[in-house]
Amino acid sequence: MNAIKLLFVAPFLAIACTTDSGADAEERRTDYAEFIDDPTEISFEEMDYDFGTVKEGEQVKHIYKFKNTGDKSLILINVKGSCGCTVPEDWPKNPIEPGGTGEIKVVFDSQDRVGNVRKNVRVEANTNPSMSVLTLKGVVEE
Repeated sequence: MNAIKLLFVAPFLAIACTTDSGADAEERRTDYAEFIDDPTEISFEEMDYDFGTVKEGEQVKHIYKFKNTGDKSLILINVKGSCGCTVPEDWPKNPIEPGGTGEIKVVFDSQDRVGNVRKNVRVEANTNPSMSVLTLKGVVEE
């Protein structure tokens, strides 16, 4: 009986955990197509953040700062967490001129994540390579 319930509930859970970030990324690719084939460079102050030890249920917030170190406008096409517990809350949606800076604000929800944690945030931009991976790690205690 529980297996039958799971068959009916699973599709709703999958839908509840998805977002339209893929559609947004496609729209950004279209809007900024002229920049995508003209890569620039991005430099992060730090790509790995160790939040130490937190109690289960706490939220960890961190800001990854970066700079456009290239000579062309930088476009962040998509910024996505590795799971629903790691969410990029805010990131620049407009072009960043050479020498300009920006921030990616990330929130990690430690609920039901007891133990060693390592989560990623993938940043797709008009850079070469086009994907940068930011890491958030630490320990969640009961």
